Amino acid sequence: MLVNKIAVYINKIKFFLLFITILFTYFISLYSGPVVNDEIQIKYNTRNIVINNNIGFSISSDTGNWMRLANKPSLLFEDKRFVNDRELTAGNVGLSKPASFILVYILSQPIKFILNLLPLDNSNVISNVQESLNEGYRVGEIDQTVSDTVPNLNPFISTYMGWVVLNLIIISLSFFFFCKSLNISILKLSSYSNIGLWLGCFFIINDITKIYFISPNPAIFNLLASSLTIYSCSQIMDKCSINNLLKFSFIFGFLNLFYEIFFAPYSVLILFYLKVMFIDNQKKIFYFLNNSKFYLLSFILFISPYVVWIFVTNYFFGGFFHFGIDDNPGFSILNNDFSSIVTRMISLGKYGYKLAILSSFPIIIILLFLIINNLINKNLHLLDKNYFFIFITYSFIIFLFFSLFGQIGTRHTIGPILILLPLIYYFLPKKIYENKSKIIVFTAGFFFIYSIYVARKTFPFGEGILLNPFI
Repeated sequence: MLVNKIAVYINKIKFFLLFITILFTYFISLYSGPVVNDEIQIKYNTRNIVINNNIGFSISSDTGNWMRLANKPSLLFEDKRFVNDRELTAGNVGLSKPASFILVYILSQPIKFILNLLPLDNSNVISNVQESLNEGYRVGEIDQTVSDTVPNLNPFISTYMGWVVLNLIIISLSFFFFCKSLNISILKLSSYSNIGLWLGCFFIINDITKIYFISPNPAIFNLLASSLTIYSCSQIMDKCSINNLLKFSFIFGFLNLFYEIFFAPYSVLILFYLKVMFIDNQKKIFYFLNNSKFYLLSFILFISPYVVWIFVTNYFFGGFFHFGIDDNPGFSILNNDFSSIVTRMISLGKYGYKLAILSSFPIIIILLFLIINNLINKNLHLLDKNYFFIFITYSFIIFLFFSLFGQIGTRHTIGPILILLPLIYYFLPKKIYENKSKIIVFTAGFFFIYSIYVARKTFPFGEGILLNPFI
């Protein structure tokens, strides 16, 4: 009797267990050793970390600064930094996105407290980390050791764990809001037999989480930006109300303090709201004029968190600094003539989107297969026009901004590819649901292999040098 009950229960949660197994495999694979050869790590702007014979990973070269800032947020106001007479990037590199560091600092404090209570000997771990970091300096022929920068690595253990907690929260929220936009609850066991939820695995297993989960960086918020774009617009579809517009305007403005990508979701939100209101619902121009005060309020709500931060830094901490504009001039492309600007923008855009498409090739292959299948069956009208509008708008805004800024990479362009997932979901032929269990088992098998592949390939480490995202 008990055996039968256990068998029934396991059968009930089998898809959830498959899902957890894939996640466990992915995250374990990320920490199963550096993915960049020691001799080329400096060339690829990477540092290899070795914990022991079984645990190691590669991190971006700028991770050290993000760790310093999260360990001591007051360093956000550091404007000069020298180590062994070498000028290094100062802490104010993070002044334009302060919230991540402050939140990680808060998260790390209870972790630090717990670690101090445990009778753990970290000496071997610290020694191995120092040795592996110093190997990077040796390979790069840099007259420096990690002790020159950080005499004691012990306090950074809780900081790194705080980053991991934050990254898990961001990945979980991205997955949650994507599923919620499809009316799928990840809190229900029955949802794990829904194909839409499994499509959401691409929000977890991708080149953004591959590099930024283990290599602390606010750029992981690119995932949440894409997910919240989908979700906010789905809420506008359900109820095209001023309240929804104002609520998400403030949310996106607040999130800009974590990472300044949320201008893109906000821009899409405004355009989508106007599209639904005046094209789909056929409101007249007078309605627009009567509600213009709310559009102005929306903009004020969006910019107010960042404006407040700029005000605070200017009047209490010596001035606001934006690394990407003040010290590493973005938008310098605008100094050229119009023809050169357009040529350069197209070149950068092709570069960014080519790598993103290749990096996310399963999504593209699935979509192409479904389009061809529906063309054959004359069902192309099933293509959701709203999500197609969202995809086009988001892609164009990302392309326009970052190509003008002069720097566009897969961390920016994978987001628009992920916005294709709702299109795929609503484009799925009904006959797939007739063999749903077999399809999900096959999908789980694919993600099991794909998770290991993404975790263990070198790209996107070395992006800009390594142009093959399959390596």
